[in-house]
Amino acid sequence: MNFLAVDQGNTLLKATFLDFGTGKALERLVLEGGDDDRLLAAIERYQPECAAFCAVGRLDVRLVESIGQSMDDRFLLLTHKTPLPIGVDYATPDTLGLDRIATAAGAAALYPGEAMLVVDAGTAVTLDVVDASGTFRGGNISPGLRLRARSLHDFTAALPDVTSSLSPCPSSLELPPFGRDTHTALLAGVSGGLAREVSGCYADASGIYGAKRLLLTGGDAPVLDAALDTVPQAPQEVALCPDLLAFGLLSIYNYNRQL
Repeated sequence: MNFLAVDQGNTLLKATFLDFGTGKALERLVLEGGDDDRLLAAIERYQPECAAFCAVGRLDVRLVESIGQSMDDRFLLLTHKTPLPIGVDYATPDTLGLDRIATAAGAAALYPGEAMLVVDAGTAVTLDVVDASGTFRGGNISPGLRLRARSLHDFTAALPDVTSSLSPCPSSLELPPFGRDTHTALLAGVSGGLAREVSGCYADASGIYGAKRLLLTGGDAPVLDAALDTVPQAPQEVALCPDLLAFGLLSIYNYNRQL
């Protein structure tokens, strides 16, 4: 039995096919806008029995309807009114990003009874705390790696664009403590700076909520993981979880199926 998790993000649409029983990813698709045909073809190939959809910003209503119709009543569109398997302790819950809710649910399902910092490294970086009771306690929103790099290029007169060097392959990313030329100065400032921000937030989460684990997800998680290796006193318990949001949608779907 297959489960389809769709995440319509700020920049890209991500679709993950999971084994319903184990939560293991069968295939991941990353789609540009208007490339829905690839997703519909994959749905035809895998024939998922159920699905959940999460969107940040404007909802692709046509795509939601297409998926929902193919699933009959086995489809969940995550909204701020959807019952959740986690608690949410947030002053403005109706403004909390649905992607942040889904990743928090995935973290609580993967590591029940543990407090942790969940970092989603995409266009924007979210750094969210899930406590040992499985409650979302809040977090921070910060510019992502490529947004930082591109902004330095776009809003200065002479700094180059180093976004192409922010490869998702950790072995290709060499970060000196201090740059020896403009290119490495930008890479060290952008990647190393974010890694130090994450490390500092983790220290705060540990001191306030007893966090014992750092979870990294999102497209730039491998780069951030490599950058953390250059930071003194970086968190030791770091887990790369590429399918955390998809697993969270599966957890939310299962919770609502049992209601």
